[in-house]
Amino acid sequence: MSKIKAVNEFFEYVTDFYNDKDGIYPIASKKEIKKACIEFINTRIKEEKVLYFDSFDREEVRCIIEPSYKIFI
Repeated sequence: MSKIKAVNEFFEYVTDFYNDKDGIYPIASKKEIKKACIEFINTRIKEEKVLYFDSFDREEVRCIIEPSYKIFI
């Protein structure tokens, strides 16, 4: 699988969970999710850590989103 395809699939996976329209846990807009995914990926690359694009990585993205949860604003 190409890296671009893996990143796109990860974004869709995270969006399925956290989008504020029909997500399992509706906490953020697609724009906010995309921003958090980019921040997560860039941090991992900078720290030279492996990206698995799994549920643990998805939860890391949620931690980035948490401070801006719409339900708490």
